[in-house]
Amino acid sequence: MEKKSILHVPLLPSGWKKVAYFIFPLPVLLVIGMAFLKVGISPDDSSQIIYGFWAIGFGILNLSKEKEEDEMIKSFRLQAFQTGTYWVIWGLGAIMIINYIRFDRITSEMFTAYLVLFLLNAYIYAAFQYQKYMSSKD
Repeated sequence: MEKKSILHVPLLPSGWKKVAYFIFPLPVLLVIGMAFLKVGISPDDSSQIIYGFWAIGFGILNLSKEKEEDEMIKSFRLQAFQTGTYWVIWGLGAIMIINYIRFDRITSEMFTAYLVLFLLNAYIYAAFQYQKYMSSKD
């Protein structure tokens, strides 16, 4: 496969992890600041701001290079993306069932792209870190 292929995803330099760690507290401070300024933001909008920023933060972490990018890390990364997708599919199914049982409808206000992207990236990150932890334990 060529490096210029649309299927090639370039990884970010590891320095981007600092940017990702900066992004995590930023939306909470932003929402608190907007509340003090009485901007009139709704609770649903504030949660979406937080989910969006956290999705970006986890996305950056997921696409940042490790200290040593070898075939094992490449395999872990692929498995983490597969595992994260698997977890998000079952998790969204569970949320749909809970919403149907509780509210007699499948969708709700919290069912947004921001939430789904946050969950997907968080699951991928957790799966990747778990694999690295398990390999270092051996």
